Amino acid sequence: MKRIALIGYGAIARIVVDRLREHDPDRHVRIVGILVREGRVAEVQALAGPDAKVVSAIGDLLRLTPRMVVECAGQGAVADYGEAVLRAGIDLMIVSTGALAEVATLERLSGAAATTGARMIMPSGAIAGIDGLAAHRIGGLTSVRYTSTKPPLAWRGTPADGNFDLSAIAERTVLYTGPARDAARLYPRNANLAATVALAGLGMERTEIQLVADPAVAPNNVGRIDAVGTFGTMTVECRGQPAPDNPKTSATTALSLTHALLKDEGLIIY
Repeated sequence: MKRIALIGYGAIARIVVDRLREHDPDRHVRIVGILVREGRVAEVQALAGPDAKVVSAIGDLLRLTPRMVVECAGQGAVADYGEAVLRAGIDLMIVSTGALAEVATLERLSGAAATTGARMIMPSGAIAGIDGLAAHRIGGLTSVRYTSTKPPLAWRGTPADGNFDLSAIAERTVLYTGPARDAARLYPRNANLAATVALAGLGMERTEIQLVADPAVAPNNVGRIDAVGTFGTMTVECRGQPAPDNPKTSATTALSLTHALLKDEGLIIY
């Protein structure tokens, strides 16, 4: 049995729990703990059932002795709790990979992992081809572009919301073009895949990101990788439904995470 703990219980975590119940009836993967804000403990405990202990302190979560802690709560959770998890010698699976665009955060977490031997792992998220991108990196990558296209209103609450009239966008509109590091910082709830693609390929500075609003893709979120390397080219495009209650995130992210837990897979960052 693989003991797993979750940080957060939003749209992604709820899909993961539901799909594990459906696809792992023998409970080879068991959710033993969930970390949420103090005011949500009773609510989430009622939703999660008696098998998982819901807590509001990272120390209490680690005392449940999970084999792996899975972050499902945003970039702030990676910065706040990731180091404690790794220093406890527990593997950390990171969904909000954009947190690693902050050099200080990456250094703290990689230092903790080096000390204890714990691993930082990322699932592929709402895009296919991460393994192929990593393979091309070994062969020699020369350029990588990741394009994230979403319906205009999915970009509400981002810098684009101030720079563009999102409700008036009627055709494909480029909101941002630049390096992955800046995309992950400026769009923390929309562009974690920018960081995932960067970590698998050419890094935060050399990976070009394009963020696009396009009403024609609704209701889907579309991610596309275009990579060129010594041994050829790679183009991957995925169209996914948004997660319930969160149009900024594709439901495929949760399915990718479920698959990674069931198959014990994921790209090792450190």
